[in-house]
Amino acid sequence: MKWLSVAACLAMGTHALSIPSRPTEERTAKNCPTDLSGPFEFPHLIIPVDSSAPTVARGTSYFGEVSSTVSSIFNFDIPPQGPNLCSLVFLFPNQEQRPPWTYTFEGDGKVGVSRLQGPASNGTTFANAPKVAAKLGTPKLAAGTSNVISTFDCPFGQRIAFKMSNAGSTNLRYFQDYGNPPIGLYITRCAK
Repeated sequence: MKWLSVAACLAMGTHALSIPSRPTEERTAKNCPTDLSGPFEFPHLIIPVDSSAPTVARGTSYFGEVSSTVSSIFNFDIPPQGPNLCSLVFLFPNQEQRPPWTYTFEGDGKVGVSRLQGPASNGTTFANAPKVAAKLGTPKLAAGTSNVISTFDCPFGQRIAFKMSNAGSTNLRYFQDYGNPPIGLYITRCAK
């Protein structure tokens, strides 16, 4: 089953690699897919952090979560070669396309997404989470849509991390799955 592959990848260990120090160069990428029809990367580690329990390490999860106190950090491992343009996308099918247990969603859908200065680990907490390197915006998630959050030069051979937090009244918990249709945060890749 595909979710077993995702589970195995999420359970992999982590090690830190640097993020490029220059600012992320944004550009429109009309030829880059906003779905998983081309090359893509899925998160190898998802870490929920909770401001109401700032020193508690909840460890790895198969679920992305956003609420008034919980944010999720996503680590992506970018291979050393391949297409050189990356797009961070959030894919959000509706309840008719996904089994009911795969997600719960309430509120206005507003989330804040940031690129972090380094990756998370199983010991990451709200208090010791990597600092924000760049704020990427506040997309409004809605079931049945896909959102392109940011497009940037792929940092070949590096582990990078993004944080998704509440920016309104959003309560979202979903099972990260690249099955048909996929749900969650991904990096799609294409050539410039």
